[in-house]
Amino acid sequence: MLALTGAHKPPPPSGDLSLDAADPVVTVAIQNVPMRLRVDLDRQDSIELNPAAAGRLPVTWDKGEPIDVGRVRLPSRVAGVAFKVGGRLLPSQVAEHGRDCCQDADGVIGPDLLPFATVRWRNASAPPPTASLVLPLEVSDETGLSAESEMGNVRLRFALDAPVTIATAAAGARLARLRYGRWDGEERRVALVFGISRPARPMRFARPFRVAGFPLDKMLVRLSDFAGDEKLPTDPKRPGEIEIAHHLARQQAWPAVTLGMDLLSRCAEIVYTAVPRSLTLHCAFEAP
Repeated sequence: MLALTGAHKPPPPSGDLSLDAADPVVTVAIQNVPMRLRVDLDRQDSIELNPAAAGRLPVTWDKGEPIDVGRVRLPSRVAGVAFKVGGRLLPSQVAEHGRDCCQDADGVIGPDLLPFATVRWRNASAPPPTASLVLPLEVSDETGLSAESEMGNVRLRFALDAPVTIATAAAGARLARLRYGRWDGEERRVALVFGISRPARPMRFARPFRVAGFPLDKMLVRLSDFAGDEKLPTDPKRPGEIEIAHHLARQQAWPAVTLGMDLLSRCAEIVYTAVPRSLTLHCAFEAP
């Protein structure tokens, strides 16, 4: 990661940032250029900017590592910057990938890149919470913030701008084995980040389970993304049916479920805590 280094170690996180979950935007200055950034939980190790916003910065850009959104590879460029938020000046890195990441904002930042001890997303339209759940978080440069699940080594991610909860192919395959999952509907396209859509299909489970406190018996599964050597279920063949195999290059397995607003909209408050790193969900976990 590119970053500016200062003579002194940055102070520990302090203070509280409270956001409206319907418009979780914070105002910052990057290289003294004012920017409006969404604060979301599904970011990696950089501030992501729309290309137009990136073009306003007086910085020298370097070629970054490309990223894969499913099987769509996007080029990257990065720059080390200083950004100011809440009266504090911090080193960081900005990145852009040739496509808009955000609507109604210049870019997006993860809470772990902010200097606050706690970041809260409050949803006034959510039902009253029935329980709270605290999830310890880990951070990865490649996949960002995630939590353990009750489903083996399947990781949980959280995306406040994603309309639906969705599993990677590796996660779907493992859930199918553990919970007797079978396809339950037709393939459709699901929008991910950067305006990219990928094929997915609903899977129903004979043995329901909980995902971050939410009981589920059905979930969308991406059909070919980050499957590794995992195999998704196949439909029973009909008499006389001919199967045509479509072979794709194998990607590294990434067993992850990303919770979207179909579930997170039932949370009156979501709280990120910097030390120790955790996420607290105050939600109506049971569906009405």
